[in-house]
Amino acid sequence: MPTRTKLSRLPSKLRAELDRRLLEGNFSDYGALARWLSEQGYAIGEQAVSRYGSRLERHLDAVRIATAQARAVVAAAGDDDLRMNEALLRLVQQHLFNVLVALDPADPRGVNLAAIARSVAEMGRASIVQRKLVEETRARMAAKLGAAGREIDAAAEPDGGLSPRAVDRIRRVLTEIAE
Repeated sequence: MPTRTKLSRLPSKLRAELDRRLLEGNFSDYGALARWLSEQGYAIGEQAVSRYGSRLERHLDAVRIATAQARAVVAAAGDDDLRMNEALLRLVQQHLFNVLVALDPADPRGVNLAAIARSVAEMGRASIVQRKLVEETRARMAAKLGAAGREIDAAAEPDGGLSPRAVDRIRRVLTEIAE
């Protein structure tokens, strides 16, 4: 297990203030931040503050990207839960793939390969279940549309017009399809 840095052991209020100052200063002037920490009673070097700031900036960038991707998924899927799930599965698969590509084969200690393998297997199963659900939904809709077509054909008058009774039957059939 990696050793915790001095910065990670700071009191939460002080670390929150450091984070705020890093953000306000656009992740610059690490020397001033190291001096400020020293004034607070913590001897932490400029390089350590710089490494911490870089990690924080990367983390915030990742959160921004994930938020933008989530918004894009929601916008693309709208109220369609199946499309939403499919898009989210693809997004997670993409991120897992990126982790695997970035993995250093000479030093795999930084990544839990067993957890990634489990995640990939679970997503594969979820993808199969989702495809099956889509196919079943399509089959049910096709059956309902076929039944609706037969109902409409049966309700039509011989001269091609629709009686009030036929209109009611069509309305009922269309309502059933929508359910």
